[in-house]
Amino acid sequence: MALLTGWLTRRRLSHIASRLRGRVLDVGCGYGDLLDHLPAEVSAIDLVDSSPLREDRAMRRARERGIPARFFLCDANGPEPGFPPGPYETIVMGALLEHLRPPIRVLSKLRPLLSPGGRLLLTTPTPLGGALHRLGSYALLTHPEAAQEHFAFYGRADLAGLLRESGYEMEEYVPFLLGLNQLVVAREV
Repeated sequence: MALLTGWLTRRRLSHIASRLRGRVLDVGCGYGDLLDHLPAEVSAIDLVDSSPLREDRAMRRARERGIPARFFLCDANGPEPGFPPGPYETIVMGALLEHLRPPIRVLSKLRPLLSPGGRLLLTTPTPLGGALHRLGSYALLTHPEAAQEHFAFYGRADLAGLLRESGYEMEEYVPFLLGLNQLVVAREV
């Protein structure tokens, strides 16, 4: 395992956890790390990932924690992602935006799944954070595969523009990890 990956994941999820409410959709859930950080305000979670190899581990985690969960195999980069039906009070895209091509298409497809007053939470490296992630992958500090799958990195203004074009408004912007990563909270316009 890459040396910093677990620590970086926990830092990212700690910023997301306090903002989770109601029924949650975790797009790009991986092995279900978010399940370790769910507050009592979460009633159920749907997990979405493109790899069938992640389902058993993610669902085992949900059962161990007694959390109502479902897993959906879905490629967000595919032509028709086929996300599960909403509504969701919270949609999470943790460290996913930089893997999407184009992100506007996915953001637009997720918007109708939000319940009235629902929130989109996303984290993504800043451009400098992305460059350091790539460098760190060569030293096995972060996963090399993840660095190879990054298509683009976005600053605050870029994120605001993507969200606006997709029908959202940025409500909150929080840089963390010394400004190398960022959390965005958005709502439907």
